[in-house]
Amino acid sequence: MVITGLTHPFELTLNTRVSDIYNPNPLKLRLDEKVTSARKLFRDSKQRIALVVDRYDKLQGVVTRGDILIVTSAKSTALIKDIMSPPLVTAAPDERVADILPRMLSVDEWYVPVTQNGKILGVLGLEQIIQRMLDENKEYLETVRVETIMSKEVVSAEWDDHVNRVWDKMVEYKYAGLPVVDDNGRLVGIITQYDLLAKGVRISLESSSGPARLAKIREVMTSNVVYLYPWDTVEKAASIMVSKGFGRLPVVSDAERRKLMGIVDREDVVRILVG
Repeated sequence: MVITGLTHPFELTLNTRVSDIYNPNPLKLRLDEKVTSARKLFRDSKQRIALVVDRYDKLQGVVTRGDILIVTSAKSTALIKDIMSPPLVTAAPDERVADILPRMLSVDEWYVPVTQNGKILGVLGLEQIIQRMLDENKEYLETVRVETIMSKEVVSAEWDDHVNRVWDKMVEYKYAGLPVVDDNGRLVGIITQYDLLAKGVRISLESSSGPARLAKIREVMTSNVVYLYPWDTVEKAASIMVSKGFGRLPVVSDAERRKLMGIVDREDVVRILVG
């Protein structure tokens, strides 16, 4: 929604055209491309979404990291057309952030294809919107504390969990990453879909009830985790997200105990725009 008759701290961001901020170089996949080769493309590019196109560059569907991860065999003959899904939302280049963002948030989508007459122009992600917020009104974001926007009910993984158990939790809660805690509840890492992809984990080949040799989260998580304190500013959180490519940041009590207090993700930041 566009706020009229009022001075909104991010009025320019809300009225920014999609054409001014979208990424014109998305990861593209062909319908008949093998999932095994697409897995490498996802890993090397670090992209979260790929747009599936036909030979005329028309949008056919989307594939995410999660879709790639559930293909279990390195010798799989599955093709991209077998795992793709229709996009829940698409954007037109002349739409404004105020028009497209509520639609993205309503279906929990961080990325939307940008199309014109069915042809792909690019992809719009929440990170482009966050960057525009920083460009427009960094000073305002410096006045807002992380504790006012963070989610306080945190779903976490235990470092001794098997990969499959944590994957099931990711799927259940529709999260692409979870903070990891040790037996004392201290933050010790973060596990994301990219970690699993980069480490070559084949989800359904793992077994949470199997022998100890199977991968545990502590073996594949990112242990050098970046975290925030409740009193940190949203500007700090937003800057880290766009500069590091992070989707979420855990919030802890202090540097020594590292007790989880909450988590901030990209949606939490952009919700400042829509109230």
